[in-house]
Amino acid sequence: MTRRNFARTTALTSIGVMAAGNIFGEEAEKKSVGPVLGHIDENRIFTFVRAPREGKIELIVTAGDSQEVARLYGIAETENDLCVRFEVSGLKPDTVYIGNFLDSKGEPLFEGAVFSARTPAKTTDIERVVLGMGSCVSSDKFDRIWGQISAEKIEGFCLLGDSPYIDSNDLAKNRARRREFWSTLPSLVKLQKKIPFWGTWDDHDFGKNDSDGLMPKKRDIRKAFIEYSALASYGENDEGIYTNFRRGPVEVWLLDDRWFSQTAQSFADPSQKTCLGKKQWEWLKKSLRESDAPFKMLCGGMVWYPKGNAEKDHWETYAAEREALFRFIKQEKISGVMLVSGDIHVCRHHDYGFASLGYPLHEYVISPMHDKVIPSLDVKHPARKWSETAKNVFLKVDATKEKLVATWVDMNGLKRYTTEVEAADLS
Repeated sequence: MTRRNFARTTALTSIGVMAAGNIFGEEAEKKSVGPVLGHIDENRIFTFVRAPREGKIELIVTAGDSQEVARLYGIAETENDLCVRFEVSGLKPDTVYIGNFLDSKGEPLFEGAVFSARTPAKTTDIERVVLGMGSCVSSDKFDRIWGQISAEKIEGFCLLGDSPYIDSNDLAKNRARRREFWSTLPSLVKLQKKIPFWGTWDDHDFGKNDSDGLMPKKRDIRKAFIEYSALASYGENDEGIYTNFRRGPVEVWLLDDRWFSQTAQSFADPSQKTCLGKKQWEWLKKSLRESDAPFKMLCGGMVWYPKGNAEKDHWETYAAEREALFRFIKQEKISGVMLVSGDIHVCRHHDYGFASLGYPLHEYVISPMHDKVIPSLDVKHPARKWSETAKNVFLKVDATKEKLVATWVDMNGLKRYTTEVEAADLS
């Protein structure tokens, strides 16, 4: 591919939002963020930066041999909180790319405004993948957990909500908290320039505890989420933030269990309120049908069993939709489905047996990455194989085409629990 042809196939996305007046203090106005890597596949790299000032931003991408392969431009404006999101396409699989961000004068945008990322090999060529997952994350403490994630050779990380804690639907506060999240902890700042980050939200980053789709100003919450992330997609038709991606033997669905919840009658039972909403439900069915990944991980904040308190944000509240999903998977003979959840500040492994899908259905609960545990939510359940009120824990998923090993690892490197499943057993 020639340089000229490459440039034609390279896209730039700049996310803009409505201005909210003079909402920035002097320090916030100068605060730079990133670069943060988002979705990366064999041909594309998504990334965003938050500039320290308004103006043109230039991204120069070079391959490992220092040959320039792309030059992209964006504009940092107060209307988008000075955030600019880039999509670099037309890349080669299994190749290291360096991204340098320059200001309008051709000088480094800010110190450290460089990423180094490797695109994955073609899906059929990936023999093994190592992903990380976690929820309930501190923005300013426990830097060591990100260092341990790096030490475990995690190739990409999924944030499953309450990441960060915001507890407000105010646009300025959402932006400020997301700036803090991506710019405070040195090990995270280093890691986000090397590996992709995907994410969804839970309640504390969707307005308040136990929040749902009736949250006022939820579009402002969504704007801030999009400004401070670099996913390949965010729901459909400006609704929700659900997305999915494939890495070798694993496909991951990051569900949105907030945006549509309680906003309409359920597609599964008109006497109940929806959780997923009709659009997300159709997307989920279609993408599950199309996937041939040996392991299919459905991820979100809410646990899939009765949570154990008076709150409604668990899948027992939406049992009709949960069971409709399980029936669909069973009827369509979709293999390899697993559940991942967070939120409850307790780590758990459930094996629900054969009844729901026709093969063992596993749920991995991973929470918290910070140090606040909730022992009262360590409830009894007949499917429970293991549970622990452990703090500062993330999930390491190590998968080949034949086997997936899930390990709960704390920030000191202690393997608190490990379980494995054969692909042949999930078919």
